[in-house]
Amino acid sequence: MGMPTPVAYKLRRGAAPGLLARGMNFAVGGAGVLDTGNFQRNISAQIDLFQAHQRAPSSSRGCGDAGVALVVVSGNDYSYAADKDNGTSAAIAYIPTVVRQLREQMRRLRDDAGMRRVVVTSLHPLGCTPLFTRPLNYSGCDPLANAGAAQHNAALRSVLAGLDPANRTFLLLDLNAPFAALVDAPAAAAPGRFAEPRRPCCENLDAGGYCGQQDDDGKKMYTLCDDPAKHFYWDDVHPTQAAWAAVAEAFRPKIREFLST
Repeated sequence: MGMPTPVAYKLRRGAAPGLLARGMNFAVGGAGVLDTGNFQRNISAQIDLFQAHQRAPSSSRGCGDAGVALVVVSGNDYSYAADKDNGTSAAIAYIPTVVRQLREQMRRLRDDAGMRRVVVTSLHPLGCTPLFTRPLNYSGCDPLANAGAAQHNAALRSVLAGLDPANRTFLLLDLNAPFAALVDAPAAAAPGRFAEPRRPCCENLDAGGYCGQQDDDGKKMYTLCDDPAKHFYWDDVHPTQAAWAAVAEAFRPKIREFLST
C-alpha cells in the first residue's frame, strides 16, 4: 500500500514522535474475535486499549486524526472451535456467534471510538491452506472448509450492510477472491507465479507438528524450501511475503478508492 508500518502498541513508550504519527497496531498474534484459548487479547480487549490510548495526552498518543482502522479476521476463532470439538463442522456452527460479536466491535469502532473509515477483511479460502491441503497431497482444496469461509463472509457482508447501508464507514475487503485465484486455480490466474501454491515452504515432517519444531536431540522436524517466493504459503497457515504482495495487487485500488471518498 506504500504506507509505513505502524508502531506496535507494546513499543509505543519508546517510539519517536515521528513513528507514532504512522498509527498504531493493537493486533495480537493468535487472537480472535472471541477468546481462542491462549489468553491473547481478543478484538474487544484490543479496542478497549485503543479507546484508553485515545484518552492519553495528544503529545504521546500518536495515530493522528485520520480516523481509519483496519480489522483483520484470519480464522483463529474457527481453528479454536475445530480443535476443541474435533471437526470443521463445529467451526461452521460457530459462525453466527463470531459474526454477531464482530458486528458489535465494528459498531464500537464507529460509534464509540469515532472511526470514520473501517476496513475489515473477509476470510480467505481456509480449505486451501496447507493445513487442509496436506491430507490431499497438496493436490486440491478442502470444500467444506472453503464453504465455511464463504458462509462467514456472507454473514459478515449482511451485518455490515445493516450497520452502514450507504457504505460510508465500512469496507469489506475481499481476500477470498484473490487468494482463490492464486491457490485454487493458479494456472489460469498467474501461470508460473507460484510453483507450489498449496505446499508450504516450511513443511513439518509430522502431520501434527509445526514449522521450526525440533526433537529432543535438536534435530529439525521440518524442511525448508530454497525460495519462499515460489510458494504461496510459508507454513501451514501463513502466506509468504510474495503471496501478500500478489494479493495486494488485487485489493490496493479498492482501499485507495474507499479512503479517498
